[in-house]
Amino acid sequence: MRLKVFLAVLSILGLSSCTSALLRKTTEFEKIHHGFTGIILLDAESGKNIYQYNAHKSFTPASNTKILSLYSAIKSLEDSIFTFRYRKTEDSLIFSATGDPGLLDPEVSSKIPLQFLRNSKDSIYYQKANWKQEVYGAGWSWDDFEYAFSPQISAMPIYGNTVSFTMVNKDLKVSPGFFTNYTQTINSETLEKLKGTNQFRVPKKLQKNDTLRIPFETSEDLSIRIIEQEIGRTIKIIPPGPKANQVIKSTASDSLFKQMMHTSDNLIAEQLLIMISEKISDTMSTEIAIDYAKNNFFKGLPDEFQWVDGSGLSRYNMNTPANLATILKYLLGEKGEDWVSTIFPTAGKHGTLTNLLTDEEAFVFAKSGSLKNNYSLSGYLRTNNDRLLIFSIMNSNHMNSPEEIKAEVSKLLIHIRNNY
Repeated sequence: MRLKVFLAVLSILGLSSCTSALLRKTTEFEKIHHGFTGIILLDAESGKNIYQYNAHKSFTPASNTKILSLYSAIKSLEDSIFTFRYRKTEDSLIFSATGDPGLLDPEVSSKIPLQFLRNSKDSIYYQKANWKQEVYGAGWSWDDFEYAFSPQISAMPIYGNTVSFTMVNKDLKVSPGFFTNYTQTINSETLEKLKGTNQFRVPKKLQKNDTLRIPFETSEDLSIRIIEQEIGRTIKIIPPGPKANQVIKSTASDSLFKQMMHTSDNLIAEQLLIMISEKISDTMSTEIAIDYAKNNFFKGLPDEFQWVDGSGLSRYNMNTPANLATILKYLLGEKGEDWVSTIFPTAGKHGTLTNLLTDEEAFVFAKSGSLKNNYSLSGYLRTNNDRLLIFSIMNSNHMNSPEEIKAEVSKLLIHIRNNY
């Protein structure tokens, strides 16, 4: 009995020492970047809170918002992505879009949906969506609209809603090819799009095999024109109507989720919410999807939060480390460690975390989130004692460079790995 008490006291003292050391490092980090830091650690097996600092304070989550979109999608969508809904009449095929972002995207596309249209013996009609969504999310920065990471949201994304320009030998390749006749080469250092149009100006000095990408102005009509060119068929466009029950599936949902989390693909994140809205209603709207997810999946979160888009591009989003850690706990409990360690990028190896913890053996798989003066990292950490932890580290209003913040976050993660 005395031995058990003695061991318990030693355990408490050890935990207290770990907490004191981490608290000291946290406050030092906060002073260095002149901003605001929040941290929480949960034991993955028990769910017990083992450390927190400002864990219930609100931060700008940036792409950590994709964790909410991911969980909402696995709870709402099927194991395979639905690209089209359709119905047939005596001599007609009538199809509609679901918001699938993978159509003709080189990273995640499937040939099945377009092959289905190409092989049809009937006249083809596209039924327009009941679209109730702006092409840009609330609170997005005007400065970002011509960058490839900020494509427009749409009912039928195609080629990731971006056009790419690649110099192959001495010839300029435009993809989708539809935009070839809308492209000129000019003496400039940068790729340009004439505001409000799909007229593009490409630098003559584009190097061999270099690729430049820029968003284009989207519309359902434009997507249909591009599809017509791809399949060699005529498609007539008709007004919105009743939702069909038959579906054409494309890729596995997990492949889309992995692409979103590894590369922080903003379009995929936005379109997941559009697909959720399309599935649960007759309307495409980010707001419908968010309201549905908040009422059905996130009522049990510890703190109030503000959520306005799927990607985290908006500065209107506000969330807490405690909330993010709780959702990460949900994901782990429902999908398991193998799944989350595949879907989330591994530090030092994958996507947006390739340059984090590069000198260490892999022990963190997590999602980063960056906006100017804000950096967050939330995910899972395996300690030297083979203990799996759930963590969220959020930083807002910092004045340091992103590289300096990531370096300090790396030090915190290494300390946690070595001492818990």
